[in-house]
Amino acid sequence: MKSVFKSLALVAAIAVALPTAALAFRAINTLDVNRVDANIFEVIGRPAAIKDDYWCGAGDYLRRELQLPWNTKIYVVSGIGRSVTTGARSAVQFTLNPDALGIEPYEKSWVSDVLTVGYGRSVTAAFHHCDRRILINYWF
Repeated sequence: MKSVFKSLALVAAIAVALPTAALAFRAINTLDVNRVDANIFEVIGRPAAIKDDYWCGAGDYLRRELQLPWNTKIYVVSGIGRSVTTGARSAVQFTLNPDALGIEPYEKSWVSDVLTVGYGRSVTAAFHHCDRRILINYWF
């Protein structure tokens, strides 16, 4: 009986000691979202993730986890690069407050890369990419 309690205590200690990445928000498209600091959160990629997947993760996190309004604007802080919270090879950082980071919002009407620093979308537009990705995964 003592060994059972010791085992349970060990499991509990390991669970408490796990890095915060284990507490990440899991978006509807299975990408994890981690808070970096008060102004930045990052969406962790996976093999074969496309740029729209990062937007889906950001939109889903802001809507379901933070329960922010659909018209909330999200801005890219950094394009695909190494994650600062997990060390993963592909992550994209986003913010709701580009001014706090000294990022100039991208104001042009056309963008060649949707992960350009300063480029922004509403939660609605970001979350819309979840619908498309789910349909693609469903049909193929």
